[in-house]
Amino acid sequence: MSKNEFIKRVNKQLWFLNAKEKNALNKYIDSVDQNKSIDTNKPIRFSNEYLKKFIFNHKKKSTSHVFVLLICMVLAYAFLLGLFILGLVASLAIVHAYINPNIDLSVFVMLTVLIVAIIIMIASLYAIKHTTALFTKKLLEYKFNKR
Repeated sequence: MSKNEFIKRVNKQLWFLNAKEKNALNKYIDSVDQNKSIDTNKPIRFSNEYLKKFIFNHKKKSTSHVFVLLICMVLAYAFLLGLFILGLVASLAIVHAYINPNIDLSVFVMLTVLIVAIIIMIASLYAIKHTTALFTKKLLEYKFNKR
């Protein structure tokens, strides 16, 4: 496997890292690559070793920590999914009200509600992405640092 393909696979494997951690990862890959001590045929093993060495530095986690994390994850996803569904239903209701005008609403109000509903849907999807990254990182931290 080429070096570029290896870097691409490692970055895909570690998608949940923040910008500071990604910069540190790229510097580490460059320094290891200069020493020629990198096995480019095993990007998953490299990713796991990098996480163990540099990201999750022996932070011991108990089972109760995972239980609280899972409850928070369910609540966060329920809230964000509720926001997405709210935006979706509001936009569909406005489109339906525009097609069949049973209620007397001005065009300005309809457009405002439609724009706000679309913004809520986009913001909730963006928040779901970042929430997934956070919880993925926390669950991997528990996996690598079990008591």
